Order: sequence, then structure tokens, then C-alpha cells
Amino acid sequence: MDVAELILAGLAMALATVVQLSAGLGLGLVGVPLLAAIDPRLVPVPFVLSGLPMMLGQWRVDSGAVPPGMLAPALLGVVLGTAGGMALAILLPGIATRRGYGVIVLLAVALALAMPRLRPTRPMLAGAAAVSGVMGGISGVHGPLMGLVVAHLPAQAVRGFLGLFWLVAYGAILAAAVPAGRLGWQELWLALALLPGIALGAALSGPARRWLHGPRLRWAILGISGAGGIALVLAG
Repeated sequence: MDVAELILAGLAMALATVVQLSAGLGLGLVGVPLLAAIDPRLVPVPFVLSGLPMMLGQWRVDSGAVPPGMLAPALLGVVLGTAGGMALAILLPGIATRRGYGVIVLLAVALALAMPRLRPTRPMLAGAAAVSGVMGGISGVHGPLMGLVVAHLPAQAVRGFLGLFWLVAYGAILAAAVPAGRLGWQELWLALALLPGIALGAALSGPARRWLHGPRLRWAILGISGAGGIALVLAG
């Protein structure tokens, strides 16, 4: 990348980081399309690598607010779903499209609007996580379904829960990238190039975190999810 592309990539990551640390999700929905337009080599592996420290930090900061019993079914669901998605991608490479993922996300947004007091029960957490895992295993984009399931919880609980969820989901993608030969020195250097943008976004996210809570956080999650679903449908 030249200097101009490096600056643009850093700004894209800064914007995506502000959204992620404020709402608990949005790093992929905002960052991946922008980075792919700048340099396709930046996604998915360098992008995922650079995002791991931020997800770890998001989880560590807010993990104490996560209600007990929520994490186990979600993490089990995303691991099994990701493995299943990877297998499907190998056996049936034409099984999924971005438009299909977008429709699923928009249906989830409609469900969240129709049932504003949706509760994250263990079966619901496991099911949403499994669907997200399958989507991620096939395409590398897990989608915002988990955010919709927990959107009504207190802001710290949402961010802590989603931080660990995305951390595990990204780890599953990297675990698949190693045997596939997609994780090498080039990906590591590109990931390092994205870190200054993440640091800038983290520094700017404080005011947004303080403002986004309660109904504002829920509507932010719905808005980000809806925009991501529409973008996937239009991308086909």
C-alpha cells in the first residue's frame, strides 16, 4: 500500500472502532467494505488479526456486567456453527450469498422491532450464535444477530458479552486460516498497519460510549444491523 491508502485504511479502522466500542458491534459491518475498497488484501485475515486486541479489551472492560449463564450457550453455538459453515463452504461452495445473509439480518431486525422485550434465553442465544457461526464460517462475516438478541440489556452487559463473542468468532476464523495457508507474514504486516487506526478510534470512542446507553444503544444496534443487512442485500 502507498501512504494515501495507508492513511485511508487507518481512518476506516478508526471509524469502525468508534462504532464497535460504542455499540458493541459494527467493526465488520463498517470496516470490511471500506477496507476491501481500499485494498482487498486487508480482508479478512489482516482485519481480523488487528481487531483481536480490541475485542479482548472490550470484553475485559465490561465482562463483570454480563449476567451469569449467557456466555456458555452462545460460545458453544458460534464454535459449532463456524465449524459447520466451514464444512458447508468446502462441500457446497455456492450454498450461501451475501444477499441471503442480508435477508436473515433484516428478518432479525424486524423480529426485534416486533418483539421489543425479546429475552436472551439459553436456546435463543445458542440458536442465534449457531446461525452467526454458519454465516461466519462460510463468508467470514458473522452478522449482527447476537447484538439484536441482547440489545435490551444494560450497555456494559451488551459490550462485555459481544466482546467475548466476537473474540471467539474471530479466533475460529483464524484457526481455519492457518491450514488454508492464508495466515503468513504479509497478513501480519498488514494487520500491524491497521493498528494505529484502531488506537485512534479507541481514543475517540469515550464520548460515544457515555452517550449510548438504554434505548439509545438498542436503537443504535438496530440501525447498524439494518444498514448492514441492506448493504448485504444490495451487494448480492
